[in-house]
Amino acid sequence: MDKHERYFLVLAFVLAIGLRLIGIHTREIQYDDAFSIFLARQDLVNIIKGTAADTMPPLYYFLLHFWQGMSDHLAFLRLLSVGLSLIGWLIAVDLTRRMFGMRTAILAGVLLAISPLQIYHSQDLRMYALLLTGHLAYYWFFYRIFEEKKGGAGPWIGLIVSGAIAMYSHALGGFGLIWANLYLLWKRRWNDQIRLIKAQAIIGFVYLPWAFLLPGQIAKVQTAFWTPRPGIVEIFQSIILFHANLPLKGFLLPLAAVLSAQIFFVVLWELWKDRKKQATIALIILIFLGFPFVLFVFSYLMQPVFVTRVFILSSVMYCIAASRMIVLRWKRGIGAFLLGGFLLTAAVSLPSFYSYNEFPRSPFRKAVEFLNLPQNRDVIVLHDNKLSYFPMRYYDENHEAAFLADVPGSPNDTLALASQQAMGIYPTKDYLSVISGRGRFFFVVFRQALHEFRENGLNHPVLEVLSSQYTQIGHTQIGDLEIYEFRDTP
Repeated sequence: MDKHERYFLVLAFVLAIGLRLIGIHTREIQYDDAFSIFLARQDLVNIIKGTAADTMPPLYYFLLHFWQGMSDHLAFLRLLSVGLSLIGWLIAVDLTRRMFGMRTAILAGVLLAISPLQIYHSQDLRMYALLLTGHLAYYWFFYRIFEEKKGGAGPWIGLIVSGAIAMYSHALGGFGLIWANLYLLWKRRWNDQIRLIKAQAIIGFVYLPWAFLLPGQIAKVQTAFWTPRPGIVEIFQSIILFHANLPLKGFLLPLAAVLSAQIFFVVLWELWKDRKKQATIALIILIFLGFPFVLFVFSYLMQPVFVTRVFILSSVMYCIAASRMIVLRWKRGIGAFLLGGFLLTAAVSLPSFYSYNEFPRSPFRKAVEFLNLPQNRDVIVLHDNKLSYFPMRYYDENHEAAFLADVPGSPNDTLALASQQAMGIYPTKDYLSVISGRGRFFFVVFRQALHEFRENGLNHPVLEVLSSQYTQIGHTQIGDLEIYEFRDTP
């Protein structure tokens, strides 16, 4: 690595750090973030109980538990995912350097630094940055062992540990490990395949204690999961999210959509033309195309699991493949088009990402400030659902509040009883008894929920009951949160 290459690599890393730190204090949280915070506050036994009833393994919650022990400040909590994302960035860049050289590695570092999908997960209080780090480390060790022929126990231990991290990070973590096997199968390297399977058997053995809980988690996904079966729209949305953040408003959406489609299909076409010259890129292509394809098929065999955030590893491999094509096609102008397209889609979408404050990241802090005005401080708050209750509880745990339970068996019925017990947070079974005799109370509901009922020619059922039995004395709109104030009817 010469001086100029080192300089550009450092600049790319600084860019990655800077873009991941913007808004970590001001950007709103959502229900999933608050769920992670409240569950991670429990002891390790309760975390296991809470996750066993959910759909994810417990490793991320363990890490957040110890991290949260140092500070409960939102910006500090997000630094855990930021750090994991940056570790993944370093691993991905070094893997690219080993496979294709420093120029491609620098470009991959730039694309990963500005990737809206990577930045999103770097600030998310969820397990996806940890999952990515485990997967990338797994393939870094795989390349060291099977392509660079590095012997010794160290790389094998690293491969097994990183594979176990991926498995204990996400319920679909195992899907990210099989592409190494398919790569060796395609290469017809039978002895290497046997060696890899032996290592994976150890990973499976390490994962065995949690594997016994998988049937219950699969049943949970089967009965209560909000993801629809994927079609053309979901596929196209995933292509956009590989380049830009959603949602976008006005002309920015068609601009990002057209650019994303053009970049994606140009990269695919150039990879196809170069398929015989670049044998080493086969592993990258397998992961970035194969992973979404398998989950697409799986979504029709069982429950839909085609969710773009699970493709975070595929997104990294796509950036690496695109970087390789940029280097190889630079003199023909294709490389400049691809690089410019990546930069432009990130530039038009990142500002909306940092400033977004609508469902599910509504302006909860402002709502809490309103409810904490002196005249409102002792008034109970009834939430239409957990999606507003959890984030607002994080910002103020002292204000008396309750939330309605999800409709049993519905796609939104995701808060399992064991998770409720682990956190000590329960929905109300009879909201009328909660507000009875209170004199005044607030009802918080998302505007989107009201619109969904109106589109079907209905009124919100809870709001209709409250309006018939109590007198509405106020209505405040804070972003897309609707806050109704009621008092007992004389």
